[in-house]
Parts: sequence; structure tokens; C-alpha cells
Amino acid sequence: MLTPARKHFENVMAQNRGNGASTLADQTAYEQILHRLRIDQNRLKGIQANRAKAEEKQKLLPDYQGWVDGTLAADSGQADDVLTRVMLWHVDAGNIAEALRIGEYVIRHKLAMPDKFNRTAAVTLIDEICDPVLAAFKAAPNVATVNVDLLKALDGLTANEDAPEAVRAKLWKAIGYTLRTAEATQLEALEYLQKAIAEFSDIGVKRDIELLTRLLKKAEKETPLTDESEIKPEEKPEPEPKAVPAKAKRQATAKKNATAKSKKPAARKTVTAAE
Repeated sequence: MLTPARKHFENVMAQNRGNGASTLADQTAYEQILHRLRIDQNRLKGIQANRAKAEEKQKLLPDYQGWVDGTLAADSGQADDVLTRVMLWHVDAGNIAEALRIGEYVIRHKLAMPDKFNRTAAVTLIDEICDPVLAAFKAAPNVATVNVDLLKALDGLTANEDAPEAVRAKLWKAIGYTLRTAEATQLEALEYLQKAIAEFSDIGVKRDIELLTRLLKKAEKETPLTDESEIKPEEKPEPEPKAVPAKAKRQATAKKNATAKSKKPAARKTVTAAE
């Protein structure tokens, strides 16, 4: 693994190479890192298992970070086999966000891909990212291996690039399958799958569209509606008793007392007979 000082040196050399004032030392730095890349490629060829190869790439990638950051900072658009190869290594290692960061530069400057990739950078990125995603869904239909936001970022990054219909549909299929894993985004998933089949009829999502459509209709029917019979009308509060003026209250009390007195029977007088 490179020391921090060496990484800084390569960062500076990469920036110098891209700013139009590169020296022989800067060119030599590129040749050196390109030579290191070829040595690492030969080492990777000796690993047969794809998973083990991806793990080894993850270990190697930090040694190229200084060069990558310096090249992106210079933004010169010069041909760079190291940069394009490292971008693909990031895809293989599962570092999709970093691959897209480099990919934006590569696509914008229309850099050529390594020899064995007879495709543009946009098509290569879609293929290399989406093929493993779709393969994983075959094994586990409800498990997404790449965040849907990254797939949508890839869609945005390549939207204006020339790509075969089958490749574009593949990306929308991957997005649709990923959205389908969450109930809240299944309607959006259906929209992407419909876009995919409209773009390329043999993309293989017809059955998925039918199943997802039925699932959404069933969910809509099962959504509980509010039972109006259970809603009780708002109870009206009883009116508050009106305040009675003090004078009227005294008069009513006096009248009540007088009535009660008039109804009281008179006391009988006792007559004592004389003896």
C-alpha cells in the first residue's frame, strides 16, 4: 500500500499532467502508475473466483486514489487508461458511487474504454453495473444489491448518451426490480418496467408487469374505507342556563314564599268550657 506522501505526489503529478504545464517528471509519473496497473492486472489474472478477485481489487484501489483525485481536479480530459480501468474496478468491488463519480468525467470527456471493451463508457457502465444487479434478482427477487438512487443517478448520467435500446431497457428493468422490493415504491416500479418493455419488447418483463399490476389492484381493493355508520354525529352541548337578574330572583323568591303561606291551614282556637 502506498504511503500518504506517495499518494500526495501522484495527486500533484496528475494535476500537473492535466494543466498543460506537464514536465518529463509528470509524464514519467503516469508511466509509473500505468506500469503498476499492469502488474496488478497480472496478479488479478491469477485469481479465478470473481468474489475473491473483487476483494483483491478493493485492496488495490486505495493505491490509485491520489491519481484519480488529481486527474478529476485537473479536468483536462486527456486519455487515461489508469482512470478508466480504476472506474471499472470500483464497479466490480461494489463501490458504485465512486464509479459514477469517475464515470461522469469519463463520459463528459468521451474517453475511450480499455481495449477489450468495444463499447462507449456510458454503455459499459450500464452493462457492468446492471448485469450483476439483474443476476442477483434471479437468485433473490426481493433483495436489492444496489441502492435505487445510484441506479437513477446512472440513468441521469447516461440519459443523453447513445445506447442500444436493449441496454437502456436493461437499466430501467434494474431500477424497476429494485423499486419493486419496497411496497411504497411498487407503483413507480411498474412505471419503469413499462418504460423498459416499450423501449425493447424482448427485455423480459411482461410477466412481471402483469403480476405487479394485479398486486397493486388487490392492494387498492383491500385498503380499508371509513365506515360511515361508525361515525357518530357530533353531540350538541346542552344550552347553558341563562343568568337570572338579582331583582327578579328576589321577587320570585318572595312570591314563592307568599304562595306557600296562603296555603298553610289556620290554627284552631281552643275553647275551654266554664265549670
